[in-house]
Amino acid sequence: MAATLALAPTTAVWADVNPWIRSTADDPGRWDNPDQGTATPWLHPPPWTPDQGWGLFEGNLGAKNITGSWGGLRDNLVRDGIDIKSAYLGQFAANPVGGESQGQSWRGNLSVDLFADLDRLFDIRRSYVTASLSYDSGTTSLTPSHIGNVYPVQLSTSFDKHSLRLVHLAFGTQLFDGTVAVNGGRVIAGEQFATLVSACNSLNQGICGNPIAGARDVTFPTYPNAVWGANLEYKPELSWYAKTGAYLVQRDLLSASNGGVDFGLPEGAGPLVLGEIGYRSGIQPIPAGSGPPSSVRVEGTYKIGAYYDGEALSNLSSGEMQRHTWGLYAMGEHHVYKEKKDKDEGLWAWMALSYAPPDVNQIEFMVAGGLSYKGLIDGRSKDALSFNFASGVFSDRLEDQGAETLLELDYRLHALPSVYLEPNLQYIINPDGRSSIDNALVAGIALGFNF
Repeated sequence: MAATLALAPTTAVWADVNPWIRSTADDPGRWDNPDQGTATPWLHPPPWTPDQGWGLFEGNLGAKNITGSWGGLRDNLVRDGIDIKSAYLGQFAANPVGGESQGQSWRGNLSVDLFADLDRLFDIRRSYVTASLSYDSGTTSLTPSHIGNVYPVQLSTSFDKHSLRLVHLAFGTQLFDGTVAVNGGRVIAGEQFATLVSACNSLNQGICGNPIAGARDVTFPTYPNAVWGANLEYKPELSWYAKTGAYLVQRDLLSASNGGVDFGLPEGAGPLVLGEIGYRSGIQPIPAGSGPPSSVRVEGTYKIGAYYDGEALSNLSSGEMQRHTWGLYAMGEHHVYKEKKDKDEGLWAWMALSYAPPDVNQIEFMVAGGLSYKGLIDGRSKDALSFNFASGVFSDRLEDQGAETLLELDYRLHALPSVYLEPNLQYIINPDGRSSIDNALVAGIALGFNF
């Protein structure tokens, strides 16, 4: 997993916009860097490695992308400010024991993303555009079809088993010597708030990305569901930041049937407003030659946040619609043991706590956390062995529902730089918070490809 943010200068940072071609390490001092240390990592392409030829198609097993550099065309586009990325993630899962019934499922997601650096294309300083498409395929997800639990054990099923949708269509820019970032358009709240890098060593969608109660309770957009919204982040020093965002939300806006292009205002829609403050500790420079100049790593990232949701939601006691609810969260991750002082290898730990009032929120309290050891096997520094857990306490307005608890064990194996495998086991205790549903054992494997 990647370390997140960074160095704390005493003056404002002038964010040097370097070509993506040289963006190869986690460097939050550079706003063009795509890693989690930046204000808007989703607006920027992953680090690019040039001179890959045709990748695996010409026997280059070390290529970071299966299709390589397209014989040099891709390198030229990246240098000019245009990058096209595509990736596929597939997840197989089966529950031989427990749940409402036994079954198996395959879910897949193919994404195609276009990134444009307006600085190099049109001399619009520190400005970016991204647009992306997503295609979901496979059978109905195991959680709704067989287990009946709350925290999805694999990629979620939308209303359709197969669906093509517009995801991002967004513009971002940096102001005031790089201390302020602003973005807006078709964006995803879950890519900007309540995120932890370490949590995404999990395949369970209740943990990966946004391990908070609000992601299950209100309309909290997560990939591939983008809505109209805007975000502003203030980062006067690299050791801390403050940000806020507002999004138009309503349950039907996340339907796969609208293809992500329902730009109207459905009945019951309202604002989802979030705020977050974060701090990073244990900043260390990356040794020369390991990344761009002034690159840094950190030992820990900690954040607290709150949200207000103004959409129409059903009161769990009366059944009447109401428009006001809120939630709180606190989370952090820390590099607790380092194998090598200047590497990310070793043991990482993370934890997240969240609360939402029980009147309209299904999950009132949630606690989640985990441990990941990166580089456990000599010579495999990018692999990670992870244990993660989550437990959600249901609202006391819901009868016969106590708490659902998830335990998960994963091993992420990078077979090639462009391919990874991730076998995993999950155990769900009291699915949907009900003792009447047998505890479920889920076995699965994920396959990831970068094109």
